[in-house]
Amino acid sequence: MAQTTVLLVDDHGIVRQGCRAILAQRSDIAIVGEAENGQEALEKVEALKPHVAVVDLNLPGLSGIEVVRRLRARHSQIRVVVLSVHADEAYVYRALEAGASAYVVKQGAARELLEAIEAVVSGYVYLSPLISRPIVQAYVQHSSLSSPPGETPLTAREREVLQLLTEGLSSKEIAQRLKTSPRTIDVHRQRIMNKLDIHNLPELVKYAIRKSLISMEE
Repeated sequence: MAQTTVLLVDDHGIVRQGCRAILAQRSDIAIVGEAENGQEALEKVEALKPHVAVVDLNLPGLSGIEVVRRLRARHSQIRVVVLSVHADEAYVYRALEAGASAYVVKQGAARELLEAIEAVVSGYVYLSPLISRPIVQAYVQHSSLSSPPGETPLTAREREVLQLLTEGLSSKEIAQRLKTSPRTIDVHRQRIMNKLDIHNLPELVKYAIRKSLISMEE
């Protein structure tokens, strides 16, 4: 059975120990390393090439957000799961904008970390129920989009591109997946944003959740 390799990044040893205990429940997950700060995290990623990095936002030195941003810029194949005490929407949006594929709150159930890793490895975005429901509710209340749930002004190809964008893939990666050029993907991306009047990734994620284009874990 192929194993998913994981790097744990948190400045508190007791948190890393707890994560180890949770992930030890799964024989298909292997923790290959740990880091206590942002710079060490970047160095460990270079050396270990994990499939997933579980990153706390409150890190000494480089912030967790900056770590996520640099990881996605340098190692686009790595999926980042943010594990944080912060449940505020602002933190969630910043993490998604930086390139995180999942956001798990430390107050949540232990199973959420396992679900998040499984989701991002499968190419999905994962948000803890504690934060996903308020975010979607806020979006529904304030959205200016009038089309009923399930309907979208996007073409089939644009919906496909949107889903891949919300999974954190770059234009180059999407082009490879869809066997086209990055330039074509950039055109689709611009059309999507113009049609929806949405111009950043967090808002696209919320739209995709509302329209059931990506899954929201219960």
